[in-house]
Amino acid sequence: MLTFTNKETEEFEFDKCFIDGDSMLYRIAYTTNSDSQAASTFDLALLAVMRDTGSRKGYVAVKGKGNFRYDLTDDYKATRTKTEMDPQVKDRLANLYQYCWDTNCVQSDNCEADDVVSIWATEAEQMGTSFVIAHVDKDIDMVPGWHYNFNKKTLYHTDADQGHYLLCKQLLTGDASDNIKGLKGVGPKTAEKLLKDVPAEGMLDVVRKTWREKHPREWKEKLQLCFNLIYMRRKWDDFREMTIEEVYGEGNLR
Repeated sequence: MLTFTNKETEEFEFDKCFIDGDSMLYRIAYTTNSDSQAASTFDLALLAVMRDTGSRKGYVAVKGKGNFRYDLTDDYKATRTKTEMDPQVKDRLANLYQYCWDTNCVQSDNCEADDVVSIWATEAEQMGTSFVIAHVDKDIDMVPGWHYNFNKKTLYHTDADQGHYLLCKQLLTGDASDNIKGLKGVGPKTAEKLLKDVPAEGMLDVVRKTWREKHPREWKEKLQLCFNLIYMRRKWDDFREMTIEEVYGEGNLR
């Protein structure tokens, strides 16, 4: 595992910084002109995140081999634009990934990088370790804790209730960018209206009720698929199909 220490200061805001490196790599591949420049830019970007968050140690996750979500449905991310990448950019991106793997960034095998940082964050929370998750992916916002958007350079906090709300909201809307089907006619504003003033422990009841009303045929199976594609994993043995009840219990515990 790539672990690096912030040596710029003796005072730290967070003990650990968990970095989803994938979005960094694509941007760097497009904006640099050589493999060496790309690798150097990536290293500097990581150090900038460490400096900006005031973190003591950093841990980086990047794409690995396979993803259990593709075993659940052939439609996952199927609508992403298949524009032809410039061959030089494509080679630079491939070499940049190889650089990451050679320098011991964690490969998110059979899952995604955001699953890995979610698990790291869960483990840190359980150990009482202060942490921040550095990313630009809205899906990771469902994970409780401090977050840092390294594109916008914003630091913000998500508590357990907010994280649960964001999950339930996506269970209603789906995620068009990843071709995850939610309920037809339920966009963000409708989902917000449905969940407004609902206590956190009752939100899954609202989700189930809405699915049952709007999609009476096979609603349980389709909701479960939506859940499995959206839910950020919290344990290393969770890279598989799970039920909502398995994760949250028969009730609506978060």
